[in-house]
Amino acid sequence: MATFLDIGLAQHFSVIFPVLLVFVIVFALLEKSKIFGENKGLHSLIALSIAIMMLFVPGVVQVIAVMAPWFVLLFLLIIFFFLLLLSFGTKWESIVSYASGGWETPHWFLLIIAGIVFVGALGAVYGGALLPFSEEPGAEPTEVGEEGLATDTGDFNQNVGRVIFHPKTLGLLFLLMVGSLTIRLLSVSKQ
Repeated sequence: MATFLDIGLAQHFSVIFPVLLVFVIVFALLEKSKIFGENKGLHSLIALSIAIMMLFVPGVVQVIAVMAPWFVLLFLLIIFFFLLLLSFGTKWESIVSYASGGWETPHWFLLIIAGIVFVGALGAVYGGALLPFSEEPGAEPTEVGEEGLATDTGDFNQNVGRVIFHPKTLGLLFLLMVGSLTIRLLSVSKQ
């Protein structure tokens, strides 16, 4: 008996969803930017051709398949955040006016989250293919801590985790955060 939880049939249509997503995004960008004028037929033809050409690169379909659930989760979190603001009595007009302003903190925050999701999806799809190139002659794997955990192993996910949580990487991130906060606080003008 088929249920809503049975997604076995949806696997056959897994290629259609990325094609529709690319078509909609490219069509919206062409309509908004008006690079080729205001001809919707030309915009739809260009968007359809780019979406169909995307099918010839299987990695792109996999990257979109990895990214899509994260963006759905991000979209749901944004909706719940708006509902939380509305439940505390914030007027919808003030939320819209703040969100539709210039490139301020919310826009940069979402752009950085989208960039992290994109880089993570690229790593999930193409990361394993980079492992054969990681053992260059003359390159010594970095040893970490007392256990001697090497950052150059045969598993891509372990490599990424060990590099991210390496003391040198964490120290560099801490210094970058301190430096950026220092610059921000020193550059604010007093009024």
